Amino acid sequence: MPKCPKCNKEVYFAERVTSLGKDWHRPCLKCEKCNKTLSAGSHAEHEGKPYCNNPCYSALFGPKGFGRFRFPPSTTQHGKIGHHASSVFIYI
Repeated sequence: MPKCPKCNKEVYFAERVTSLGKDWHRPCLKCEKCNKTLSAGSHAEHEGKPYCNNPCYSALFGPKGFGRFRFPPSTTQHGKIGHHASSVFIYI
C-alpha cells in the first residue's frame, strides 16, 4: 500500500489522489506556503513539494518582484495612468 508523502500514512484507493508522481490523501495535497487544498494537476511543484500557482509559487520562485510591483495611483509627468482590470497601463 502506498504512503502519503505529507502524513506518511497508507493511502487507500477510495481516498487516493495522484500528483507529482505520488499518491496523496485528498486533504493532504496542500500548498506548502498558504496551506490551500490543491487539485491534482492544477498546481506547481518545487523540490517535490506542491504550491498553488499564483500567488505562492510565483512569489517564491518566479522572477523577483512578480506580482508585487504597482504603479502609484496618480498621474505622471508624461501622461495619465489608465487602469484596466488588474493591470495598470501608462499612456505617453
